[in-house]
Amino acid sequence: MINKKQTFIFFGRSGCGKGTQLKLLRDFLSKEDSNRKQFSFSTGDGFRELFNKGSYASNLSKSITDKGMLQPLFLTISLWGNAFLNNLGPDDHLFIDGYPRREEEAVVVDGALKFFNRDDVIILDFIVTRETSKKRMISRGREDDTEENKEVRLDWYDKDVSPAIEYLKNQPGYIYIAIDGEGDIETIQLDIINKIKSLL
Repeated sequence: MINKKQTFIFFGRSGCGKGTQLKLLRDFLSKEDSNRKQFSFSTGDGFRELFNKGSYASNLSKSITDKGMLQPLFLTISLWGNAFLNNLGPDDHLFIDGYPRREEEAVVVDGALKFFNRDDVIILDFIVTRETSKKRMISRGREDDTEENKEVRLDWYDKDVSPAIEYLKNQPGYIYIAIDGEGDIETIQLDIINKIKSLL
């Protein structure tokens, strides 16, 4: 039985399936803990919303994504920071997807989670090979998934995101769980639920 607010950070290479698994975990917690609100924020969704505004900032930001590059640190932090300030309640389940993407941002995320009194933060790290990631990016058919962008994203994940994961793993108040992301959706979902239940 889940009797306290939970915080989850989802990590994984592009195409690892973490977005699908985040939704399934939210559905599971909605049944297990139906009275508690949930707050989820994905930086990918935040940036896509920004792109649709057609402003000077959104055009600059979109050009960065079109090249497969990382967004400026201030912009990423402002998106999820404002979302936290405007939407996160004291007892909500919290789902974080798509950030932090570098160690400097991980420091800020850690500070934000401590500010909002989030403890026992669960890191779900979806492990897939580069080849699996590339195949899945091809199959999802997104316009920014060009061959060049795929390689750039995979490179910066290893170079920038992996140190962010390591930083958080070494901070007090975090629980790291590696998830084999190579299997089918149902198997991965069951693995996540079983591992989370073992912590409660």
